[in-house]
Amino acid sequence: MYKVIVLIKRRPGLSMEEFIDYYETRHAPLGASKVPNLKRYVRHFVRPYGNDTYAAGGESPCDVLTELWFDDEADFLQGMAYLSDPETAAIIQADEEKLFDRNSIRFMVMQDFETPMPLAQPA
Repeated sequence: MYKVIVLIKRRPGLSMEEFIDYYETRHAPLGASKVPNLKRYVRHFVRPYGNDTYAAGGESPCDVLTELWFDDEADFLQGMAYLSDPETAAIIQADEEKLFDRNSIRFMVMQDFETPMPLAQPA
């Protein structure tokens, strides 16, 4: 599988609840209908967390981490080419402007490594 993550900040003035609601009820279905060869489409909404060990810190650098899964790089590139078509791009951009700080959008290709669990505990 070929996995891409997209880090995105919400549009200023939009509450996290409004952001999640619009993303899930409008933008996600639109995106899923427009990207060919998309195998999985997962959104991870980010909220600050803190405890006695880790400070909650300030504002998060993103509000959602979105995963886009494809069979391979060729399928991903085909999907991105389709999104670059002027008619499709206009539809997606118009919706993104209601939801995202478009200057914040960052695409990254993922290479995953997994540690088998449980690990032996040190003596």
